Amino acid sequence: MGTKTIRPRTLWLVPVILLFLGLVWWREIIRVNHYPDHTTVKIVFLVPMDPGDLESKLHLVAEQPMVIPDYKGRWLNPFTLVVEIREPERFQGQQLTVRIDRAATRIPFLKKSATVTVRRPIRPELYRVDPVVPSTGPLKICFNTPLQPKSVMGNILVTLDGKAVDGKLEPRRIPVGGSVLEDRATWLFRPTKQLPHDTDLELVIRGGLTSAGGLAMNSEARRTVRTAPELQVVRTKPSHDAIGVDLHPEIQAEFNQSLSWGWMDMDGIQGRVEVWANHIQFTPLEPLMPDREYTVHIRAISRLGEQARTDLRFKTLTLGNKMWVAVDLEGEHNVTIYRGSEVVRVFKASGGKVTSPTPLGTYFLYNRGYAFWNQRLQEGAYYWVQFSGPYLVHSVPFDDSGKLKQEELGKLGQAASHGCIRLSLEDAKWFFHHVPNGTMIVIYNQH
Repeated sequence: MGTKTIRPRTLWLVPVILLFLGLVWWREIIRVNHYPDHTTVKIVFLVPMDPGDLESKLHLVAEQPMVIPDYKGRWLNPFTLVVEIREPERFQGQQLTVRIDRAATRIPFLKKSATVTVRRPIRPELYRVDPVVPSTGPLKICFNTPLQPKSVMGNILVTLDGKAVDGKLEPRRIPVGGSVLEDRATWLFRPTKQLPHDTDLELVIRGGLTSAGGLAMNSEARRTVRTAPELQVVRTKPSHDAIGVDLHPEIQAEFNQSLSWGWMDMDGIQGRVEVWANHIQFTPLEPLMPDREYTVHIRAISRLGEQARTDLRFKTLTLGNKMWVAVDLEGEHNVTIYRGSEVVRVFKASGGKVTSPTPLGTYFLYNRGYAFWNQRLQEGAYYWVQFSGPYLVHSVPFDDSGKLKQEELGKLGQAASHGCIRLSLEDAKWFFHHVPNGTMIVIYNQH
């Protein structure tokens, strides 16, 4: 009573379902052929495919994602796909995976996938070696194909005067995303001890070296490389142990070689660093203090990979108890009056606009007057003190009736002038009466 029987009219579904499952899971027929200049992968499906679905479903995954070979697929017939792969001459024989992801067939709702892994058998050859090597390494040795790591040791030697140099050989490591890949076609030799500068080395590659594809080198290869010259500072500005250095200097170091990187810093002093050709320059973002010794730390790497570290010492000029002025045109403009290293007064100021900037540098006050009138600008100012040509320290401008322009008074603390340094009337009067001619004025801007 509890047994169910299969009705004869539904029995035909069983072989149909089994056939469908077989078509889904049955493996494709795959043929791989290597030719002198390319490799082909032939995939024979057991069901007719939809040729129009190929482009978005065919992918080639390379062992080294930085070197993707050229590839293209074409249908010989609805069942047979041929993928042609051409690797670049400088890098062949890496492991490649041809992948078909759920490509459409001509049977409704049926998708097919396939994965084929290939590696072209290539005989290793030395492709390139850097002619100049840093004295601390690494020496970069590039081959035309990935190598078997176990064949590298003992078959790649670096010699000096006929004797093997102690060191470590390892494949180049390349960060990719969140992981690190080994490039086994490029090997780095790092000497255990620093090598002498300007010295010939010989790279010896023996015939036992084997590619990842299993082929050995035809014959031994030798190359001569030279260690880089020592990186040295040939000139500094100011000179080492100089005295009487300006309070806002441009500090420079000149090297005997072009630089790939450089840096300078001074303890407790912010500054801007610029590197070009064989120079490094450090510009303080604020004046230095008088009668004080400073140390500049200099670091550099040459384009040949040599490194250098040195210090530069100098002493700023001696002012004793003399008065001097610092004008900061960055951010909120201000004028600071010093006596030696002590701050006497700080005034809010306005320097020149971008279209009419205030000249930067070190000057000395040399002339002054109670008031002036500029006919072209139709404005004047009180308590002017001259520091360079037409450039003055003076009050906020007044109009043709002699009244201060209130809108200009509200601009103190920002760039607003035609190049002069503006102060409030009270501050300009104090400056006029208390800061004598001959006083040094240092004008700077962080940018």
